Amino acid sequence: MVECVQKFADLVGSHADKNDVFLMEEEATKLTLDVIGRAVLDYDFQALTGKCEFLTILRKTLSWFPNVQSINPFHRRHPIRPWAQQYYKRRMDDCIGKILDEKFSSRQLAHGSSSKKKSGIDLALEAYYKDSGKKSDSNVLAMDPEFRRMAIVNFLILIFAGHDTTASTICYIYHLLAKHPDKLAKVRSELDDVFGKNGNATEQLKENPYIINTLEYTQAVIREVLRLWPPASTVRQGRPDYFIRDPSTGQMLPTDNLLVWIPSIVIHRWPKLWGEDVSEFRPERFLPENSHNLPADAWRPFEKGPRNCIGQELAMIELKLTVAMTIREFDVVARFDELHKLDRDVMWAAQTESRGPQEVFGDEMYQILVVAGKPRDGMPARAARSKY
Repeated sequence: MVECVQKFADLVGSHADKNDVFLMEEEATKLTLDVIGRAVLDYDFQALTGKCEFLTILRKTLSWFPNVQSINPFHRRHPIRPWAQQYYKRRMDDCIGKILDEKFSSRQLAHGSSSKKKSGIDLALEAYYKDSGKKSDSNVLAMDPEFRRMAIVNFLILIFAGHDTTASTICYIYHLLAKHPDKLAKVRSELDDVFGKNGNATEQLKENPYIINTLEYTQAVIREVLRLWPPASTVRQGRPDYFIRDPSTGQMLPTDNLLVWIPSIVIHRWPKLWGEDVSEFRPERFLPENSHNLPADAWRPFEKGPRNCIGQELAMIELKLTVAMTIREFDVVARFDELHKLDRDVMWAAQTESRGPQEVFGDEMYQILVVAGKPRDGMPARAARSKY
């Protein structure tokens, strides 16, 4: 993961040296895809360093999701959408299936793996052998088709659910810290304390990965960013025997034939739970000494219970690494006033349909729903090498 973040830092550095306008979400997506590839599939997609076929297919797949916020009827019900989605779904299945088959074959040739470092695909193959009653070094010529199908489905879910949500959060971390220089100064001061004023965070993190757990204020910043701009939420299927009580009237509301939505962004911005400063960017509320003031179960960017995100630890580590390795080196600022300098015809980011001054919650970088909540127009940005 440190290697991936270093490549991302090099990419941001190249933009800083060129002083160009770029889409931060696009670059952050390359990072998150490479990290998930390494952690889940033990595979390098090379999204950060070269042409990534899977990223191209992934973008095409996302582009065919219906835009329910658009008033254009073709954005909602395009006549060829079902066939386009099937086509790109098949291409994604082929990409992941090929990786799975290669890992299966290499595992057979190596007679199993004794490494303590296991990716998601290693754990899946271990479970396959265990459930099938076969030893990992047995001469199995082919993978069970049903296991293969289910493995591909689950790997795609992990990639889909994890890559754009984390990329969106990276964008909002840069954006909110740029808008609040006092908070940015605190983050940089903490990094100086942990890694040294001129210390190389990259090398120290490689030598001692656990040092990332000492970044209390950095983690508080990330949690506050996720409170204000959570990238996703969940729904539950209603049941005939399940009712929700209206706390104001006491009325029991039926859920049968309905989807029960947990709108995390509404919960996160409810003054009754968080106080009158609910709209303020105040990471201090998440510091350990203030944890007793946090409302129970009100912070839910990763949801709770059976819908708890299984990738939240991976996401939090990736976010902390990104902050630790880039926030002292670069100043990143959103530049929506320069959006016209980018070719919108080739942009795959979540785009607004109307022009002119726009704000939601007093912020021009509001979210647009394209599968997950993404920063408007992909966060057009400029980066500069920091003089800090």
